[in-house]
Amino acid sequence: MKRLFLSLAFFCVPVAAGAASDVVSAAGPCRTEYVVPYTDQCGYAYHTISKDRSPQNLQTAFVTCDRAQSAAVACVKSPTKQIHSVALGALFTDVSAQAEIAMFAGQYAMAETLLREKLSVIDAIGSDAHGGGDASLARMRASTEDDIADSLAGQCTWKALASAGQQQQLLHAHRYGELATLLQRKSTNYAACSRLAATPAHRAYVEYMGYVALEEGGRAAQAAGEVDTADHIYRACIAGTARTSHYAAMNVKAYLGTVNTLCRGRLSGRYTVDQPEPIDADDGTHFRPLSLPKT
Repeated sequence: MKRLFLSLAFFCVPVAAGAASDVVSAAGPCRTEYVVPYTDQCGYAYHTISKDRSPQNLQTAFVTCDRAQSAAVACVKSPTKQIHSVALGALFTDVSAQAEIAMFAGQYAMAETLLREKLSVIDAIGSDAHGGGDASLARMRASTEDDIADSLAGQCTWKALASAGQQQQLLHAHRYGELATLLQRKSTNYAACSRLAATPAHRAYVEYMGYVALEEGGRAAQAAGEVDTADHIYRACIAGTARTSHYAAMNVKAYLGTVNTLCRGRLSGRYTVDQPEPIDADDGTHFRPLSLPKT
């Protein structure tokens, strides 16, 4: 996701000490002295993610920003303009951070919810400042809509990954023909997911995951003795990876090159079938790039 954090000063002016009494919202009483410090804590926690994306740190950062968001929401409806402005700016920062943390954690449905909330915050800022017509706000809205598209692609991708358990069952039962069919369907599902992505680079990565499934499906078809099916799959893999490499990021180009080489090698017989292992694209929770076998 693109970083859209903006200084609170961009949206608001400082709150004067004792400017207004606390108000009560659905989030609880407005404690003005908590809004900015909690948002600062959220920002600090968010920046730790650049060095530590462990599940524990992601959870800690998310909870920290959730606390900051609650404090901001409690003050957004303050009748005092200064408090309202500060709280709204803080809310923008807090929700932006939470959405990014959710994306990093692979919690795409939660990220989508937060991003849609972020759109509402952007609209509120526009209504306060410029009636919603400011060009910078329009860019932020467009960027957030792109992020929502990426969250939808992420949700779709995780549904495709969920077939890993069924793959393993078919694999261990040596039901390779059924496994080949499942993997071809999985590749089709990834292709559908890729069309939801906001950028060509993201689309290329999701397509790459589909080509990995194709390569594995070709191996399964070979193990089942379905030579024509395997050849058809490998040719589709070769053509697809070559096409996608035109708009992929550099690291994904390398991944695509590996899968292209694998499919060519399987088709030509250079690489022998190594079923039942490895089916190594994913384990149901994480996706791992393929690597060339030793020859």
